[in-house]
Amino acid sequence: MKIVKTSKELSTQERYFLTMAPGVQKMKDAVTQTIEVAAFCLYEDVNSKDEQQTILSISTPENEVFATNSPTFIEDFFKMQDLFNECGETVKAVKVISGTSKAGREFITCVYAN
Repeated sequence: MKIVKTSKELSTQERYFLTMAPGVQKMKDAVTQTIEVAAFCLYEDVNSKDEQQTILSISTPENEVFATNSPTFIEDFFKMQDLFNECGETVKAVKVISGTSKAGREFITCVYAN
């Protein structure tokens, strides 16, 4: 596993809970929910098929962790982060939403939640 980007300097325990803990929930199961962002971690890992994948994990102030490998969610999350960072702000919460692509495939993404 290789950590690519984090929201802050993470302790060993935070890294564990964001990347390896069995309690990590699937982001797609959180559709319509608003998730407060206490910390995030973008990392690369190998899945059960020996394929490299990029995963974004977000922890809440209540220590719940949600993770996704959805390229759309990850791209939109970091575009939002970059926009807010340019203005000296941080994204404090996101809402998980779903949609259907032109090809008829379901996907998840996120929008800013205040």
